[in-house]
Amino acid sequence: MSKNQAVKPHFNAVLLRMDRRIPALVATALLLAGLPQAQAERPRIHALTDVRIVPAPGQLIESGTIVLRDGFIEAIGRGVQPPPDAEIIKGEAGWTVYPSFIDAAARLGLEEPQGRGAPAPRGREAAAPRGAPHELPPVRPQHQVLDEVDFSQASMARHRRLGFAMAHVLPQTGVFRGESAILVLRDGPAVERVAAASQMQVVALERQSFMARQYPSSRMGAMAVVRQALLDADRQARWSQRHAARPAGLAPPPFRASDAPLQAVLSGQRPVLFVSTAGLDPRRFAGITSQFGLSAMLLAQDLGDRTQDLVAGGMPVLMPLKMPAAPALDSDDAFAEATLAGMQARLQAPTLLARLDGAGVRVALVTQGMEDPGKLYEQLGQLVDGGLDPDLALAALTTVPAELLGLAAVTGTLAPGKQANLFIVEGELFGGEPKLRHLFVQGYHEVVRPEESGARGRGGRPGARSMLTTGEVY
Repeated sequence: MSKNQAVKPHFNAVLLRMDRRIPALVATALLLAGLPQAQAERPRIHALTDVRIVPAPGQLIESGTIVLRDGFIEAIGRGVQPPPDAEIIKGEAGWTVYPSFIDAAARLGLEEPQGRGAPAPRGREAAAPRGAPHELPPVRPQHQVLDEVDFSQASMARHRRLGFAMAHVLPQTGVFRGESAILVLRDGPAVERVAAASQMQVVALERQSFMARQYPSSRMGAMAVVRQALLDADRQARWSQRHAARPAGLAPPPFRASDAPLQAVLSGQRPVLFVSTAGLDPRRFAGITSQFGLSAMLLAQDLGDRTQDLVAGGMPVLMPLKMPAAPALDSDDAFAEATLAGMQARLQAPTLLARLDGAGVRVALVTQGMEDPGKLYEQLGQLVDGGLDPDLALAALTTVPAELLGLAAVTGTLAPGKQANLFIVEGELFGGEPKLRHLFVQGYHEVVRPEESGARGRGGRPGARSMLTTGEVY
């Protein structure tokens, strides 16, 4: 037998095995062709050099360097050498680096699309509720605001260009309104922009229509609803424990979707944010907090002249960044119509934070309750001009909200190991017309053209359209 004849059977066997594998190989190749190809993310390594730095309220580095690597601060201070692989951003005259703001109460992404929310046709009955909700429609603590957030809303980018890196978004309707969420204000998939899906339970003394015979139709009725819902949830928890221990001869407890989130509030697992819109609300909520041993804070809307009530509440305060309008005194009629309360609110607003801080009350400035968040810097400038300490103002937008929301370990100040959430501003932050030049949220960089700063100046003049140049986000 020749050598070729001896090899031929073995060669044929190899071909046979390959023939059997070809269909599987082809199928695998076709499957992989239909999958999205994984792409390595571009390295995010930046060094901000020769720049004035405010690492935290009351701290200042006149000229230093910050190194950012893959979303975190790697080094900061004088004499820090930029790494060779970093993209250099050299400081210019008038530039200052600040930690990004944190909005502790906002309504971002909740705008109603056009045509939505229109009243139902007359005579049309409301749809019956599905599932097993609470008997009262305004009691819906199981609701999560994250289910309502539209991440494509332009308000996200507008807020970011005001210097915010994170926002605590609140549900807006009901007595027990549901659970809030903390969002990261950068571009990217929604799954990467949720810092906390269930942060706090939001409660307000919201009244229903008396004419439609809806309950509660008064503020005191809403207080009764808050107290009774908590008592019922506590009773249901005790009943469930007893039934689980000895089910024989004991009827099972009723189930409501509202019970579990309310029990999380009662056990201290979920803090409460009380929305206060009347002078007596802080004291009312203080009574609820004491009775049930809750962890809570206040969102004080239109209570800038109620210092004693806010102090009596004994809780941290989220205060809308809104300077009261100056009473019109340009005519005898206008002077006669000006109220003492209005003039006092205008005069006391700049000192409110200092007075609350002096009384041991932690205060964060928020945009919830502002008619136009775009006037943030205008309002800040007016408060500082009126006597507000700039360090206290900065703390109310950075370190205080970080502490209240449990974010102090990752953001709120500029330090090694913290997230690269910062911005560079040209000009005075709390005076004149500050212009944002560079933004970093989790290390993702955006360049803002001089004519595209999102802030509005002291006179409320809107700048040019606050849009970033294509390709300058990376």
